[in-house]
Amino acid sequence: MTVDYEIVETVERLDEVIKLTRNADAVAIDTEFARFNTYYPIVGLIQIFDGEHCYLIDPIEVRELGAIVDLLEDESVVKVFHACSEDLEVFHHVLEAVPSPLFDSQVAAAALGVNFSISYQKLVAHFLDLQISKEETRSDWLQRPLSAAQLDYAALDVIHLLEVYRKLVSQLNEANKLTWVQQECKGMTGSIATDVDPSLAYQRVKGLARLDAESQYLVQALCAWREVKAREVDVPRNRVIDEASVVAIAQLNYLEVGGLHTHTSMSSRQIRKYGDELLVVINEARMVPSEDRPQLANESVPVSNSLMKQLKLRVSVRAEALSIAPEMLARRRHLEQLLRSGLEGGTYQLPPDLCGWRKAVIGDELMDLLAQ
Repeated sequence: MTVDYEIVETVERLDEVIKLTRNADAVAIDTEFARFNTYYPIVGLIQIFDGEHCYLIDPIEVRELGAIVDLLEDESVVKVFHACSEDLEVFHHVLEAVPSPLFDSQVAAAALGVNFSISYQKLVAHFLDLQISKEETRSDWLQRPLSAAQLDYAALDVIHLLEVYRKLVSQLNEANKLTWVQQECKGMTGSIATDVDPSLAYQRVKGLARLDAESQYLVQALCAWREVKAREVDVPRNRVIDEASVVAIAQLNYLEVGGLHTHTSMSSRQIRKYGDELLVVINEARMVPSEDRPQLANESVPVSNSLMKQLKLRVSVRAEALSIAPEMLARRRHLEQLLRSGLEGGTYQLPPDLCGWRKAVIGDELMDLLAQ
């Protein structure tokens, strides 16, 4: 199909385009970026569609992108994305800004029970009965010139999105779910992965529950150091040290540089570059008295399988009644947090993720079940 778009390659034209798009009530936005060897995404293209015109902004040619902030922060214009977590990382890193108000079509589809993490291609097929190509998904967006196929693909990522958005809003209004999605989307701007508190980076680690308290604390210290170091040198976390090595080190009673070769999967280059610093982190962490260590989430205490099954069943039944994806109501980690809150003192507390709009929809019901 023929796709109409304008490639924006000058600051002057970008300023004009942003002024034009701010006249719309909603705009569809997407980004194309590369992230092969860096911690932070490198933006290769920014697409904006205002319902009439599609603009492909070339950030390699347009070095000053500040005008886009005016659009992102314009409260009178809804910024529509699909699966926006990485787009938020791009804007936060490149422009130190996040969109508001924000609407994520993937979240909206989950609220309508279509699919919890539906792809853009399937979203368009479901709501518009159109098939669009996936072929350029993993293109090199930093190459120049971009191919015609890449440009067409990028434009279609926003051109259809705005039409889908209108349908989603209509259906959400009919189902009295629009405020749920609005609250959910607003919360997304506060949890950008590349801006997470380094002291909380340990929460990404799988299998933490199988470690003792000492090892858990060492994992936290190592993950915090790794997060800071990865940002500092702008490399992926695993280029500093991989997760399996973090866990292996935390379980050792004694460690020296030579042991990194024996007990971890770190490369010789990684050990030369980070080994001494890593040992300092471990040794300093071991010297902190237990009473002075930050309280970690009680991940090591198992939860009742019986209660977990009851909670999951209640979520499933409620989700079916509401025609909403069960994961949209409550994920397993949310239910684990809820159960663990009652292990000390016997009083259950809803975790933050089960408050807000979820409290009345499912949170109070789960609390009632536990009270019985």
